[in-house]
Amino acid sequence: MIRLLIVVLLLAAAMWVGPWLTQNPGYLMLVLGPWTVEMTLIGFVIILLLSLSVLWLTLRILRPLLGFRNWTLNPFRGRQQRKARLAFEQAALALAAGRFQDAEQYFDRSDAMPEFTILRQSMACYAALQAGHATKAMQLAEQLDATQAQSCYVKADLLLRQNQAKAAMELLQPHMLLPADAPLLAPLYFQSLLAGGHNIEVFHTVLKAIEQKWFTKVQWQAQRYQIYPQAIRNLAAQGVFDESSDYWLALPSKERKSMAAVLGRVWAKVKAGQVEQAEKLLVDNLAYSDLPLVWPVLRQIPLKRHVVLLRKQLQHWLRDHKEDAVLYATLAYCAEQDGEPMQAELAWQKAMQYQPGLKVS
Repeated sequence: MIRLLIVVLLLAAAMWVGPWLTQNPGYLMLVLGPWTVEMTLIGFVIILLLSLSVLWLTLRILRPLLGFRNWTLNPFRGRQQRKARLAFEQAALALAAGRFQDAEQYFDRSDAMPEFTILRQSMACYAALQAGHATKAMQLAEQLDATQAQSCYVKADLLLRQNQAKAAMELLQPHMLLPADAPLLAPLYFQSLLAGGHNIEVFHTVLKAIEQKWFTKVQWQAQRYQIYPQAIRNLAAQGVFDESSDYWLALPSKERKSMAAVLGRVWAKVKAGQVEQAEKLLVDNLAYSDLPLVWPVLRQIPLKRHVVLLRKQLQHWLRDHKEDAVLYATLAYCAEQDGEPMQAELAWQKAMQYQPGLKVS
């Protein structure tokens, strides 16, 4: 509206001033040392406008090279970008604080930021989903470039969060054939396979992940705990997990002996009613350094009262690590399994003392 008003005023001024300038072109003389420049006022204005146009074009060409991507000669565009940037910052803060409806509204007002299109649109998707507007979240996701791995990640993640594992897997599969895309999308692909019940395919995909190096060494150490326990548990629940099967023996020995795989085997033994053997398998392979990654999975396994050996091992480690929150959390799990709620509560209090928020992590 402001732009339209200014344009109308400029046109009115031109219609009034134009004829007068035509009859009175004016005269301008500039003396600088030995040089004298004489011209009409209209000629000077034309040269000035041409010079500004050349300057604008030059800056537009050089701006990306000089790093001034957000700078503009257009005062309206600059004001619009400043407002959009402020809205984007407020949206990011609201999203981080869990104020999802506020974040969604701020993202809607921050669309004048072409340099942050993917980031802004992706964050807007999550804000809309968390605010309870799943349809809007998917509509925003559809506007992202489908050929880019980052966009595919957002779409697949939104689908998985809405329990649409099959759709997520179908979306991810073509990208998993691209070496540049696979490392980013691999965690979601494994998640879609597990959620979709393709548990044996998970083990075949593990071989590809290792061969094509989808994960760094540190990433894979953590990723194992997202894969093996759940896949083995699912197969055991169907009564088809077998350590002599081809899909299992095809894995490298290091993978089959990893603590993450051991947790899956422990779960399988519990499912088979071999709880005592499950505890022994766990204690024989568990190392103190494994606890931070083991505990989130272990607390889901119902060992019930078969935790005597595990408690003994944990108490032994506690002598040298008296301020380890995960140790206390695991002891709390043991007390819960052993039917000692008061002991479990005391252990939890210790865990919270040394690492607040561990209970919900």
